Amino acid sequence: MFTGIIQDLGYIKLINEGLYQVITNLDLSETKEGSSISCNGVCLTAKNIKKNQNHNSVFEVNIGEETLMRTNLGNNILNNKKINIEKSVKIGDEIGGHFVYGHVDVITSLKEIKKLDNSWEYNFEKNFGINNKFIKEKASICINGISLTIANVKDSSFMISVIEHTFNNTNLKFLNIDDQVNIEFDYLARFVLNE
Repeated sequence: MFTGIIQDLGYIKLINEGLYQVITNLDLSETKEGSSISCNGVCLTAKNIKKNQNHNSVFEVNIGEETLMRTNLGNNILNNKKINIEKSVKIGDEIGGHFVYGHVDVITSLKEIKKLDNSWEYNFEKNFGINNKFIKEKASICINGISLTIANVKDSSFMISVIEHTFNNTNLKFLNIDDQVNIEFDYLARFVLNE
């Protein structure tokens, strides 16, 4: 389980079929083999955790075809884009965002970015069919592993407001129009709505 508070950015690259390497500046010295790490909002199992010659943390993950098909990880691997990294939460850790499981529901596209005086507005396509019921103003949503609040909802889109800290410390600042993002709906909302 995660909180949606991103701890670092990293890169993911293919080693060989089904095996990938993630490189990050995040300190993983106390992370055990088999631990869960959120990579762009996808819960992956870390193995062969070590430091490289540049003192970056490096770990390997196995990613199946189903995960590559249902998430944007494949696009990030191919295009060498930065991914958001978060270690799993431990008992006693602060829950700064909301409960995030790393089980991506859908992917959607970025439609517009507006720079305001004190923040950025990101508008995403809302094309989730029956799951559009989870897109409500002031509801939590996880985008690329980031715990965010839905600020505004329209018929075919929804908007999140991004403050400077979130912009500077996540891969939102690298997104371009039509880029795909991973979406995880709020699990607590699922229980409330009996889903």
